[in-house]
Amino acid sequence: MRIAHVLQLATSTPVVALERDGALYDVAELERHFGTKLADIRGVSDFHTRVVALRCAGLHALDDRLLSGDRPSSTQLQPATVLWLPPCATDRAAYIQLGPYAHGAERPWYRFGNSRALLGQDAAIPFPALEDEPDYELNLAALLCEDLRRATPEEVERAIAGYTVLNDWTARGVEARSFARGLPPSEAKDFATQLGPVLVTPDELGPVAVLRTQVRVGAETRPCSRVGEWAFSLTESVAYISNHIELRAGDVVGAGRVFGGSAGRHVPYGASVELMIERIGRLAGKPIRGPAPLPWRRG
Repeated sequence: MRIAHVLQLATSTPVVALERDGALYDVAELERHFGTKLADIRGVSDFHTRVVALRCAGLHALDDRLLSGDRPSSTQLQPATVLWLPPCATDRAAYIQLGPYAHGAERPWYRFGNSRALLGQDAAIPFPALEDEPDYELNLAALLCEDLRRATPEEVERAIAGYTVLNDWTARGVEARSFARGLPPSEAKDFATQLGPVLVTPDELGPVAVLRTQVRVGAETRPCSRVGEWAFSLTESVAYISNHIELRAGDVVGAGRVFGGSAGRHVPYGASVELMIERIGRLAGKPIRGPAPLPWRRG
């Protein structure tokens, strides 16, 4: 199943949608059309409620109808009428980013990111105004649908609602200056992270370790490694994290940059950047120079 989170521009209302063959279908309208019992439950159109708390209740039946070819045009969302949101509830999620780490690493490492700065498909990414080295980082991300504390890898696997593409945008100049001063790279990354375009459930996606990846910057295509070429699997890493902090249903975990999944050099402002993970889709965005900072203290 392929689940989208979009904002209807005409009504400023976020909705849950299903994606099939490039077309989006409004879940609430599908339920009204098919007369299913969840259609009129208050709050059921909220992404966190439907996808996380209710664990996609009723969505598989709707998706089966779409797969069978029953695709009512009255329920279809037109691309020009929606804004893509990240496939999570940013007001409920913690965003945890793993790695990257060398193959000889003894254990995973992680950092907390800024969930308030999660953006969706086709977003313009406002970099710090003085940054001259914008860069991308291609990640797989998982959305959790269960709380986890001291979990095993098997428990983590059962707790994953779905997977999506994550772009951990990075200001390389800021990052280098932070590292030179012995500081964490927060300012180099926390201004924006991209997530999307859809959340793909494990039953549809299959084994994630074998998925191929690719990056396209402008007209240039750059091959990358497969998703699973890490020192630790995603489930092992999340299990490790759960020994240190409690993870909650709705949290987003970035699996760590794939090898070859960053430019390592300047990406021009305004350039189209597309990150692809096989069977999930392409996440598109472009870096732009953000506004000049205001004075942060009195002169």
